[in-house]
Amino acid sequence: MARVVGRPIKPGADLLLHDDEKPAYIRLHDIGRERRSRPLQEFLNDVGGLMLSAEAPAVASFVAGKVLQRLLKTGKVRPEGGPLPGAPEGLDDAIGHLAKSGRKYEAIAGQFQNLADKLLWRRGRSGPFASLNFGDTHSHAVVVGPGGMEERADLRVGVIYMDRYTRFPDHVQTQPRAFILLSPGEIRLGDSEWFSADIGTVFANDAGESFAIRCTARPLLAVWCQVERER
Repeated sequence: MARVVGRPIKPGADLLLHDDEKPAYIRLHDIGRERRSRPLQEFLNDVGGLMLSAEAPAVASFVAGKVLQRLLKTGKVRPEGGPLPGAPEGLDDAIGHLAKSGRKYEAIAGQFQNLADKLLWRRGRSGPFASLNFGDTHSHAVVVGPGGMEERADLRVGVIYMDRYTRFPDHVQTQPRAFILLSPGEIRLGDSEWFSADIGTVFANDAGESFAIRCTARPLLAVWCQVERER
């Protein structure tokens, strides 16, 4: 689906977003007052470092760089405790494979293992070309942003998990978004052909462009980020 120039994108078209609830109100003087947990800070640092590496596409690094710049200040850190839906059943398999994929990924796997049970995992809506069992085989969560471990309205850092042989539906993005794969996967951006990508692949997709992702013999784990609005 090509970008439609001059036509606003409905938030509901972006299947990675859950905006039925408004993000918590954060007073300006509260930004930066709280301290992130060490695993969360290290996870953001290490994933961000990969997204800004020389091998990453310039557009993806540009998006990630703006997100990381804003992350220099914290939002409202959600207190630990209280009931949360459990992490997806197959997530440990994806994290275990990531940990065996090299030293830089071993550290990220350990950090994310520590964070996984503290995230609010959601099942998203299905859509065009999704796998038949999509409602039972995928989950996604916001790490930083509306509904995240760190609540704020100016950016999002999210994660996607899918069981083996799952295809996420085609959907249109509301903002330019950068991704990094933490597992092998197959991707289609806009009107391009599908391409296979390995762990550590960084890419971006623009606002108004359609996006699709799928996996085969291994579960999929990916991190994405976007600036929510320009200041």
